[in-house]
Amino acid sequence: MTERVVDVIPTLQTLRPQDVAGRVAVVVDVLRATSTIVTAMAAGAAEVRPVASPVEAGACLARLSAARGSREGLILGGERFGLRIEGFDLGNSPLEYTPAAVGGRTIFFATTNGTRTLRRAAGRRGSGMGRVAAGGQGSGMGAASGPARQVLVAAFLNASAVAERIWGLDGNVVITCAGTQGGFSLEDVLLAGFLVDSLERRARTALPGPDKPELVFRDLARASAALYRSLAGAEGENLASAVVATDHARYLVALGFAADVAYCASRDLTSVVPEFARGRVQAPVRAQVQAPVRAPGSKTG
Repeated sequence: MTERVVDVIPTLQTLRPQDVAGRVAVVVDVLRATSTIVTAMAAGAAEVRPVASPVEAGACLARLSAARGSREGLILGGERFGLRIEGFDLGNSPLEYTPAAVGGRTIFFATTNGTRTLRRAAGRRGSGMGRVAAGGQGSGMGAASGPARQVLVAAFLNASAVAERIWGLDGNVVITCAGTQGGFSLEDVLLAGFLVDSLERRARTALPGPDKPELVFRDLARASAALYRSLAGAEGENLASAVVATDHARYLVALGFAADVAYCASRDLTSVVPEFARGRVQAPVRAQVQAPVRAPGSKTG
């Protein structure tokens, strides 16, 4: 019987070329980049173009505006240290990415961690892929290098749909967590754990078959699933409180983004699973996200 390996990479900085080469990469930045991208695509955005920096975002927008002869339909979105970048149309608050704001539009998107993780998984220039320390945490799935063959965008908002999508694909899987400023982010690993737990459950109940590969979960994948069950509960009943208690959630709440944190901790509000390919995030199948509820006194931007 063939094997299908599932692994988790804990931070952007430990993601190496061989960890994603030829595999299905699932990129996670719960607070907030992938949650914002999922929301934007569910709200009808034409595409999101992740870029490495605010300067690159402005340059890309200028080039496309010149080619089209108009800036209409083009948006700059993103953050640095949690706050909207000066001169940008939108920040990194998913609550800003409504159908009225982004429907049919192209978004050039620059964030501190999430967009860089997407680009690194896809092997894009400016991702720093070639500068990862040789001693970083790896998947142990071989020494090949190159981009992932498929890159999916995951958040709690679309978590079950992502798990279903992974299950239906072939090949090894690596769940790549963005982390925060080079460090471990509990909320990202919790989502990785949910995805692994979902795959474990499916594997236990799947009908056996000679052509069905056996799922093999690496140590960090198994640890992530155990952590999810321990902190969020077997059925995710404690998920919101687990996310709110994380370091980055507390930082965002202090900035006034309590509603963002609550929203990003909501599971399965949409079935859209965006994919990143050829420099663009698009949604093969759209499913509108449920309207979030704002916390009193919170802000967007």
